[in-house]
Amino acid sequence: MPPDASVLSTSAPEAIDPQVMRQVLGNYPTGVAVVTGRAPDGTLLGMVVGTFSSVSMEPPLVSFMPMKTSRTFTALRECASFCVNILAADQSDVCGSFMRPPEEKFRGLRWRAAPDGAPVIEGVTAWIECTWADVIEVGDHYFVLGAIQSLAAERECLPLLFFQRGYGRFTPGLLMTSDHRSLAAAVGVAERGRLELEHLASELGAEVSLLAPLGDEFAFVATAGSSGGTSSPPPGTRLPFAPPLGMLLVGHPGAPSAGQWLDRVPASAPQVREAAAVQLRRTQERGWSLTLHGPLATALLDELVDAFSEPARTPDNERRLLEALRRMTAFHEPEQIVPDRSYSVLQVSVPVCDADGNVVLVLRLSGLPGSASGAEIIAFVDRLRLSARAIERTLTPVL
Repeated sequence: MPPDASVLSTSAPEAIDPQVMRQVLGNYPTGVAVVTGRAPDGTLLGMVVGTFSSVSMEPPLVSFMPMKTSRTFTALRECASFCVNILAADQSDVCGSFMRPPEEKFRGLRWRAAPDGAPVIEGVTAWIECTWADVIEVGDHYFVLGAIQSLAAERECLPLLFFQRGYGRFTPGLLMTSDHRSLAAAVGVAERGRLELEHLASELGAEVSLLAPLGDEFAFVATAGSSGGTSSPPPGTRLPFAPPLGMLLVGHPGAPSAGQWLDRVPASAPQVREAAAVQLRRTQERGWSLTLHGPLATALLDELVDAFSEPARTPDNERRLLEALRRMTAFHEPEQIVPDRSYSVLQVSVPVCDADGNVVLVLRLSGLPGSASGAEIIAFVDRLRLSARAIERTLTPVL
């Protein structure tokens, strides 16, 4: 029996909302590639695609599907060949480069020519140079068939993935084990300061924590409370290295540079990036960090942090946490601390350094009862610094 004609129709039913379709299909992860070419006049061209796929071994064919409205693709079609550059997991910044205006896309990028002239971007995991086999109109996209002329694997590394509107990486079980070992090592180091944490928590009647950098994230590695227990996040709880978080660690070993940290603010939020840059300078000049209570309920913030810390977290978990934290930007690192003014303090932090002056841990005070005056905040900072020095002495043999 022939299929129903309505099933074969390529028109989208009115009931399907494009935004809902995008959200649903975003649950399928795709690889990220940059298709490059060199125009007849020598102009370098490139566009990000998430639709690259292998099609055939005999003959060797691959495909990708650009939007019909893409001006970059219109220019690419004039090139004799094109090159599919499969991005590595550490190349999300390269992906961002190709969101720039055409004349700036290759600025700062290193590349070489493939045999037929299309650019191969340095550091990609693999590349495939093709000539044009066919270009077919399909809905609001083109279906491009490329005839493979040459290809190579460049690096043995993980690829960059796009999932739920965010970039990330695939994490094999072996690497997850390695990550857990890094966290366990940081917890072991922090435990050397356990007695000082407990003494400080008891003295101030508050919550005290130590946090350590773990690459793109930082984590609670030790906690203590005034009554023996603590409501602080347990060791292993993670936070993203993104504004407005982690300022005391930025630029130190195991943490992102200032530029990398600021680049984690979406391009759509330039005011947040500008504020974060000012706050970072202020924090580094002061040598301590202050966050005030903001509009977010503590229970909601804890829920978002818990979801982010789950091993099976999704980009949506991270996005919701970062969006919530950006709403708190104005409550981080106030410009002036007036001695006789009252403040609702969420946390006060100071750095813990190694013998070379590198920040290796952050000592955090939270759970303070009621409000505190500006003078009391400065007193807390001075007291925290004394404990930080005591912890540094316990770490000297292992750092």
